Amino acid sequence: MTDHYLIEPSPLCQLQMRRTSSLYHVYLDNLRKHFPKEAVLYTRDYIVSEFPRDLDEQIVSLEFLYMNDLHEDLSAAASSPYINDSAGYLYRLILNQSKQEKKENHLGELKSLHYKHPTLHCLHLFTLVYSYQDRNIYTALDKYLEECDQALQKVDEPLMYYYLNQRYQELLFYHYWKTNNSILASRYAYKMINTEVSPRRKSRMHHDLALCQLYNGYESSMESLIQSMDIAKKHGLRRFLRSIKDHTLPFISAFHLQTEGISTSDPVEQAHLALARGDYQRTRQVLLSLPSLSPFQECYLGLATGNHDMLERSYQRFIHERGDYFFARVPIKYLERLKSEHL
Repeated sequence: MTDHYLIEPSPLCQLQMRRTSSLYHVYLDNLRKHFPKEAVLYTRDYIVSEFPRDLDEQIVSLEFLYMNDLHEDLSAAASSPYINDSAGYLYRLILNQSKQEKKENHLGELKSLHYKHPTLHCLHLFTLVYSYQDRNIYTALDKYLEECDQALQKVDEPLMYYYLNQRYQELLFYHYWKTNNSILASRYAYKMINTEVSPRRKSRMHHDLALCQLYNGYESSMESLIQSMDIAKKHGLRRFLRSIKDHTLPFISAFHLQTEGISTSDPVEQAHLALARGDYQRTRQVLLSLPSLSPFQECYLGLATGNHDMLERSYQRFIHERGDYFFARVPIKYLERLKSEHL
């Protein structure tokens, strides 16, 4: 197997590595002997068979469980009576924030926390930025960028550095994507894709890269989206695959007016497909029946009704409500389309 090379630090990074965890050696050995999926499961068994008491070993074990989507095991470990209070508390917050149904945001709580341990400090900073992003404040990384970079350089264990570096690339991707710098965002997306061994995360990154390439043409977006779907199919990520087929695929297809053979069970994207096919009456029928409109829905209805003000309002809502300068370009594109139709 070749995947063990992924977690080994580069010669430059080796200079900052002062120790290696037992988990690093176990996982490295498993990657040498097995395919990645089996290596993860064998390493997981090693962790849960006798959870470590040493703080550094606990942290890297918790991170391994989180980054490999073993959330049930992580929840049990983070609540164990043997877990360090600081590490357990932070990972319980991280697990809470990672759930699909985000009912509360822990920004205020996270801002009140302080960690002297270098790895926990780095992880805490990243989690703080995630919390800002969950509030659609994508410019928050500007405030913490230098501090995050310095904190990452103090992580001195190779497996923990590997995972935290992945998290950092991901933060940079979302920051540059949502602030409308798709070239830089794509660079960090490919870094993630080339170093990640978690199928769910790799599929998600290909998916987000497909959206990031929206304005580069239909083929560019679809190339990444097909890779995302292929990974999701191969690894049985049925819920995510269904979401792609119901939302992302019809969205990209409708945006680029490539709707042949495309269908969805989602009413809003049905309206979007109808819009792309010139069936403005169907679009209006669906969207006017909704109690309120998202910026995307207001954008679609603006084009279907020929309402310039609605498209301009959609643009402002993307920026002020979502901090999303990338998708704010969609109503601008539709406004250009509307104007061209009336030439």
